[in-house]
Amino acid sequence: MQIDDALMERYFSLLAEIKSELVRTRIDSVHIIRSLIYYLLQKLNREYSQINHLAVEKNEQNDAFAFKQLIEIHIKEKQRISDYTELLHINRIALNKAVKNQFNVTATHLLKQRLLIEIKDYLIHSKLTVAEIAYQLNFSESNHLMRFFKKQTGLTTSDFLHEYQNGISS
Repeated sequence: MQIDDALMERYFSLLAEIKSELVRTRIDSVHIIRSLIYYLLQKLNREYSQINHLAVEKNEQNDAFAFKQLIEIHIKEKQRISDYTELLHINRIALNKAVKNQFNVTATHLLKQRLLIEIKDYLIHSKLTVAEIAYQLNFSESNHLMRFFKKQTGLTTSDFLHEYQNGISS
């Protein structure tokens, strides 16, 4: 993709800002980084779509993208596929097919990975205990969160934090 120098300089500026947040992390850095990355990706998508004569609006109509947007909005209180199928007014099979076609993973996998990211975010950037994180994310008990985390990562929450603090895990 050919991008003019002025636009490329703007993208580099955004990347420099992301790097700055990563180097000098603050309590709200994760939100700033997330928004900058989202902004950068949307701008690149818009540029790519314009160059290749693709309709940017198409993504808004797609059930897979709508599912992904709903996950971002509701991840703290909704962790079941049925919650999202109700919101989207489609059945589980249609949702899974749309997600599989768009992202090459199942809807359940996408949901679990997003929930895992949320747990890691809490573990790294908050002072909350595992029990408090479990409460924040609507797990009925903290051991359910710990079991979910171990199944997804192969690590306990303590092992994950230890590895993260020593630069081993991400």
